[in-house]
Amino acid sequence: MEQKNSNVRHILKGTLYGVTASLVLVLVFALVESMVGLGSGAITIVAQIIKVVSIFFGVSVALRGIERRGWLHGGIIGILHTAVTFLIFSIISSGFEITTGILTEILFAIVIGAASAVLLAMGRNKTA
Repeated sequence: MEQKNSNVRHILKGTLYGVTASLVLVLVFALVESMVGLGSGAITIVAQIIKVVSIFFGVSVALRGIERRGWLHGGIIGILHTAVTFLIFSIISSGFEITTGILTEILFAIVIGAASAVLLAMGRNKTA
């Protein structure tokens, strides 16, 4: 039971770090975008890059304390990251609309979280 509580704590910590990274990166990008004025195509691409980097960061933080099934924990972090950022940005924009696109976002986040965990585990095994 204690191991499960520890894993939940690491998942929540990883999610918090990933969401915080997203918020910081979005603010930095908004500042840069206001000075440079990028097109909507660039904004979409940068938003996806921010999501990937943030989820990867959150998974890397969480996996420091998780020994088994990292891919599963990474996928869970991806789902939680998507849910929390969706809620935060919905509150900020005063619009809470669930579309079919959110399902694609959730699947993308699961894949990114699981793949991040696998890549990080491969990196650990090479140095061990």
